[in-house]
Amino acid sequence: MTTIDTLTLDLAPPPGGQILHATDRATVIWGDCRDPQVIARVPDGYGLLCTDPPYGVRFNSGRSNTFAEIAGDDGSVDWPGVLADWVGRTGRTRGLAPSRHVYVFGYSPEQLSAPLRLGGAATLVWDKLDLGSGDLSSPWGPGHELITFGVHVKRRSDRASGAGNLSARLRRGSVLRYPRPGRGRALHSNEKPVPLMQDLIESSTVRGDLVVDPCAGSGSTGVAAVLEGRCCFLVEVNRADAEQCVQRVQAAERIAAQIAAA
Repeated sequence: MTTIDTLTLDLAPPPGGQILHATDRATVIWGDCRDPQVIARVPDGYGLLCTDPPYGVRFNSGRSNTFAEIAGDDGSVDWPGVLADWVGRTGRTRGLAPSRHVYVFGYSPEQLSAPLRLGGAATLVWDKLDLGSGDLSSPWGPGHELITFGVHVKRRSDRASGAGNLSARLRRGSVLRYPRPGRGRALHSNEKPVPLMQDLIESSTVRGDLVVDPCAGSGSTGVAAVLEGRCCFLVEVNRADAEQCVQRVQAAERIAAQIAAA
């Protein structure tokens, strides 16, 4: 087990990132997910890409902000292009394993199908069971978030022939109802509830699979993966958030160890 604990919060991660935590269940890296050296750290043939990249809207509801602005959320970054590097732009063995799934928050299948080489895709809806503040000039407050589900198909000829479409026929409803973290208890401005992430992970992986999140935020994906008996590989560019990921993943690992020993 490797864990680095430091009180020095540098502004930018070093080239290649820094491993803050590494066990047989979880790896947490403080790094920039656009860095090719960081991308090279993830094992090829992993089981699931599940992530919530910045939406590029730099949104401000007009209320005082508890959290700092998210890096890369100014519209200047081609996030579908970044994720293309994580699933593997070319070849049959790089990145995400063939015919495995992706879940990406905030982007449509139209935006993701080409760069992520999706053979089939569908839109899911996360119903937050709450009314967000949103744009205060609008009479409609956001109460949901979109998630693209897709099947990664490596070969162009396979995608052209319809490979992956069968896997994208959902076996259950496309609306996922989970309350978002309560006000005053959220750890991140875009924190996702762990039960929601467990639902996605359980639906698309088996025990022991590696779940990858290159935009880890507060680490909900990693916590859910560990609790579901999967492994996780997390990358977060904000140092404070990355260290928070470590703390949350370590807590999940302790629970998983207790369950395994019972």
